[in-house]
Amino acid sequence: MTIVLKNVDFETLQVLESLKGLKKDLEIEKIPNAETLEAIRECEEILANPSKYKSYRSAKELIEDCLNG
Repeated sequence: MTIVLKNVDFETLQVLESLKGLKKDLEIEKIPNAETLEAIRECEEILANPSKYKSYRSAKELIEDCLNG
């Protein structure tokens, strides 16, 4: 059995994933929405070119920059 998920929230996905334990032949195909795909592309760009992006050594440093910037 295959379940195709489009634009599903995290809680629903967790419930469906837990069903895999009950039905061994269950396959769940996850299709990310446009917002998720854009976030994935953005992460890939940052990982590929880290020198183009500001980085922080601590959460405190990040917060201070956000508050002062």
